[in-house]
Amino acid sequence: MKILVAEDDPAIQRSLREMVEAWGHACDEAADGATAWELLRSCPYDLIVLDLNLPRLDGMEVCRRLRASGGHQPLILMLTARDTNRDRVLGLDAGADDYMVKPFDPDVLRARVTALLRRAGRPLAVSASWGPLCLDHDGHGARYGEHGLELTATEHRLLEALLQAAGATRSKEQLLQAGWNWADSPGTDSVRTHIKNLRAKLTAAGAPGDLVQTVYGVGFRLNPDHAA
Repeated sequence: MKILVAEDDPAIQRSLREMVEAWGHACDEAADGATAWELLRSCPYDLIVLDLNLPRLDGMEVCRRLRASGGHQPLILMLTARDTNRDRVLGLDAGADDYMVKPFDPDVLRARVTALLRRAGRPLAVSASWGPLCLDHDGHGARYGEHGLELTATEHRLLEALLQAAGATRSKEQLLQAGWNWADSPGTDSVRTHIKNLRAKLTAAGAPGDLVQTVYGVGFRLNPDHAA
């Protein structure tokens, strides 16, 4: 999963990013609404945690623009100090999927984010599988048959992206977006390196060597022959 945090308070922004990354998700940050809007137009985020009192472009306007645009639609969780019923109604009417008031409990925030992702089919269940391969959507757990896989957070996100594709090819650029934060994006050579390491770990756990296939000139996919 990839989440955008749009928050202008540096301390809250840092805290949210640390929480999101601890949950196993990639996280980008925006300190103003205009930056958030540009990022939303360039990357298919799964969810945005959106403050309303943003400089340059108000969070409510970001929400309206996003819902009025075509293409990919991330979930929107408004996290704001505006705590009146009217504010909640306006936020939900603008297209937000959920609304939380600051200050917030981190455990409650995680529960709300998890509930949103599951309810919207991102993911459809708490785990995903491809034959004996099983990945938990907690950012950490994975196994092949009875063998546990010791994956890094980036390897976990790449494998999750391949599972979500259900046998379709993911380009190196798509995997780059899924696996890394925008500010830390290392380039497509790093995707190949991490896929190589992922294959080695899968093979060591008993998976066939062609479980993750290279589609030359395009990207990578899970081999449909091993789906069952």
